[in-house]
Amino acid sequence: MTKEEQAAHISRQLDKGLVLAYEAMLAFKRYKQTPVIISRNGQVLAVSPDDLPPARPVA
Repeated sequence: MTKEEQAAHISRQLDKGLVLAYEAMLAFKRYKQTPVIISRNGQVLAVSPDDLPPARPVA
């Protein structure tokens, strides 16, 4: 496996892991009925997990 192939493979694995972590976080926040805290334009906001977009599928 070349270095480019290895880097692409690791990148795909990281993408899959981030999508799974995001889905798990949204599920947990829905279960606990607590907001997701985000920063938008320098302001801290509490957003309902139902208002956030679903995780994008990883090809």
